[in-house]
Amino acid sequence: MRLHGVIELAVPGERVLRQPNLWDKVKRAFGGEPDLRTAKIRASLEATAVVEAARAALRKLGATNAISLVIDDQVLFQDREGRPDDLGDLFLAFRENASVFGGSFSILRLASEHREAGLHLVLEILARGEHPVDEAAARIVIGGRIQEFEPLPSEEADAYRKRVEPLTTDAGRLEAHRRQFESFVDRVADAMRASMPEARVQISSAEAQVKKPSRKREEPAPATSPTYDPYGHYYPSPLDSLLSVMMWSSLFSMAFRPDVVVVDHHGDAIGTAHDIDHAAGQDVADGADMSGEAHASDFGDGESDYDAGGDFDGGDFGGGDFGGDF
Repeated sequence: MRLHGVIELAVPGERVLRQPNLWDKVKRAFGGEPDLRTAKIRASLEATAVVEAARAALRKLGATNAISLVIDDQVLFQDREGRPDDLGDLFLAFRENASVFGGSFSILRLASEHREAGLHLVLEILARGEHPVDEAAARIVIGGRIQEFEPLPSEEADAYRKRVEPLTTDAGRLEAHRRQFESFVDRVADAMRASMPEARVQISSAEAQVKKPSRKREEPAPATSPTYDPYGHYYPSPLDSLLSVMMWSSLFSMAFRPDVVVVDHHGDAIGTAHDIDHAAGQDVADGADMSGEAHASDFGDGESDYDAGGDFDGGDFGGGDFGGDF
């Protein structure tokens, strides 16, 4: 189960205008006024304002374990050694380069991580100097996992399954962590409202997700995608596919299913745990023994695409490329 939240930050901006073409000039010559507006907005944002607002909000939340700061493909800070409480170091690195990167920018990415109440969370602020008219200038994307579900150092697949599988059947535990995550997303939004009063801050989503197992390779989503998962980007794990299989199977052994969203291999929502046909799901619960073939149908279309046998997504728990480009 993965946790996924998105907070949108809308700020004032102006429509980007294109250069007039020959027809526009002819139209003007005859007294007309051509429409030069494009589908993009230039946001009234400077990198200094974004970084300072993020620093204030993250400190208020206690999320002071910085991961990286990248502005226009230039890495200004990266914690390669996993040092705790280094948000101040990130800010110092930015201040040293503020004369170059403190003004306008194309894309800014600031990531930090936080652990609380049994959750491991990665927060990434993504801001764009220009953005589509129907999208916000900046987003805070929060990806998380239940800490007990994270692989231990050097833990192999069989040991991981034996340790984690019993935990996946505890609906009360899953529901409690889902509510804790929702509460955390609310607190992040409140902190950003306080540190960036000029922005309109709105929670777009805060949900627990279970990925439907599939033979299809899960391609990492780009940072601008609605399905982008910062936790998966910064903490890729070859055991994620195994966890998806265990979670999918466990859903159908529960008398009470937690309020989770089922997503496909692209990360797009295809329903909720309550919507899943019980008979189709029970085939998975009965047949997915992690070693043989399960007879499961696709969600709603009856076409089989799932094999619980040894290989997941093109490799033995490690066949895919993880992380992804900015």
